[in-house]
Amino acid sequence: METKDLRIFQAVAREGSTTKAAELLNYVQSNVTSRIQYLEAEVKVPLFNRSNRGMTLTSAGENLLKYADQILSLIDEAVKSTQYSEHP
Repeated sequence: METKDLRIFQAVAREGSTTKAAELLNYVQSNVTSRIQYLEAEVKVPLFNRSNRGMTLTSAGENLLKYADQILSLIDEAVKSTQYSEHP
């Protein structure tokens, strides 16, 4: 599981659409879709319910989103701490 995939997952979960997430992240929509499919294959469960109205999280997706939020927050904090510290 890569942080890039978690960021894509997080964006799709928040936006409810791969198209909107792609616009937000400046990616092509097909890349976002394939990364979500790859992530679902990796965890071996569907993370989204798909409909013509968009995408909503499954219970497994809701669970993963909690972890993704924590992981990405810690990564962002570590980067900022390193950049703005004289003694990392």
